[in-house]
Amino acid sequence: MIDDSDIVRLKEIFVTRERCGERADLIDRRLSSGDTKFALIEQQLSTINWVSKTTLGAVIVAIIGAIMALILR
Repeated sequence: MIDDSDIVRLKEIFVTRERCGERADLIDRRLSSGDTKFALIEQQLSTINWVSKTTLGAVIVAIIGAIMALILR
């Protein structure tokens, strides 16, 4: 038979359903928060990427214009 000391020992090792549910809810909230943050980071990286490409294009046009101006003189 299981006596009181066995029950106490089992309660030390295992978690109750309520505590397991609380942990699962906490993990779900953290994952949801992380998904939102990742979406925000992805949007910001997209914007940074667009600005970088636009800047690079403008620099290339300026370099080609300067080279053409030197050649045509």
